[in-house]
Amino acid sequence: MKPVDAPQRALSFGDHPPLSLPLRFFLSAPLFAALAAGLLAWHGAPALLTRWSPQTLAVTHLLVLGCLSMTMIGALLQLLPVVAGIQVPRAARVGAVVHACLCAGTLVLACAFWQDSPALFRVAMALLLGGLLLFVGACTVAMWQYHLPGSGAVVAGIRLALAALVLTMTLGGMLASAFAWPGLIQLPLQRLTDLHAMWGMLGWAGLLVIAIAFQVAPMFMLTAPYPRHLTGAYATWMFLLLGAVSLSGGWSGRGALLHTTCAFLLAAGYALFGATTLHLLARRKRPRADPTTLYWCTAMASLLAAIGLWAWPSAASGATPLAVGVLLVAGFALSAVCGMLYKIVPFLTWYHLQQLRETSGRKPPSISQIIPERHAQWQFGAHAAGLLLLLAACYQPALARPAAALMCAACLALWLNLGRAVRLYRQSRNAPNQHLSVPHYHE
Repeated sequence: MKPVDAPQRALSFGDHPPLSLPLRFFLSAPLFAALAAGLLAWHGAPALLTRWSPQTLAVTHLLVLGCLSMTMIGALLQLLPVVAGIQVPRAARVGAVVHACLCAGTLVLACAFWQDSPALFRVAMALLLGGLLLFVGACTVAMWQYHLPGSGAVVAGIRLALAALVLTMTLGGMLASAFAWPGLIQLPLQRLTDLHAMWGMLGWAGLLVIAIAFQVAPMFMLTAPYPRHLTGAYATWMFLLLGAVSLSGGWSGRGALLHTTCAFLLAAGYALFGATTLHLLARRKRPRADPTTLYWCTAMASLLAAIGLWAWPSAASGATPLAVGVLLVAGFALSAVCGMLYKIVPFLTWYHLQQLRETSGRKPPSISQIIPERHAQWQFGAHAAGLLLLLAACYQPALARPAAALMCAACLALWLNLGRAVRLYRQSRNAPNQHLSVPHYHE
């Protein structure tokens, strides 16, 4: 396969979307994560006894749909025109509809799991599938456009992540239909659930994190560019391995050996990305670790730990799948999302304040002043402590409530930190001739 272009470092702001488009997604995400943690704290240990309980499923979907997918969709609507020069048609209107459907659909789906209500499952299916299909359709139309030179690796990864999202949606729709119309059709629910989780976490979330890392890590974290063997056909091979693992599941004889081989190759591929990212972060140009770097180190360490726990489980216990899920969802995906938010939101706020400078005549605050680093560091500390406690709770369910309470506090602190950037922007936009009061923080 011909390798694609190495990711570019420069961004194109020729026709960027309005700030309100990504911010509505970015500000909603921490609230859904806090709600998921709050429900876990309320329900306590029973929610961690098995991954099949309705409470666990409700909490999981609040996190993966309401927080992770919410952030990733907002990031894509912002990054496609800026990184690749690709314009999503009617981006502002599409974003508003997708955001409304995702918010309402996620809440209804959580209630459907909690109440075991077929009617609510039908409503959730209509909202979520409708909103996500609109988003995928708009991105598909956009992907036919010419992309900027140097963005080939990022665009290729995004295309594969969107394909994985379509498969995740299809599998999720099949599962939801079994709950929406019970007894109408018999489906292998456990196998479909495993495939749904695999394509959602390793395909949609995993491939998108990889694609964005190709741009974000060198630009915002000042690492060296990713090596050619990762920015070439790597994402394509990972997607093909996901397909091979999916199709070979349940085979016997040599088919079982093929399935095991593909699964270990897939795990090795993600371990390669995690280890390479940690290597680049350890040798980045800025020696002091800022909150984004700490979050990404946590994300990569969690990814490697999840792979190790899956490959070499300590005991045949129901706690192991839960622990792997915690490491992938809260450790890998959520940590990577939080790290990106601490770079993307201040940068976008600073950039749009620069645009207002023509009318206000005032110099905007620096990026480090928009969200003070010490606030982000305290929030990261709460997140890291909550993650460790949540992982321990998989083996000692009595720790579920304190772990969830700490994670809830960390998510609310993230929302407050992001809200500070929004307040600064609104203050400057609504009162352009007044002094913008930004406290000075020593970094």
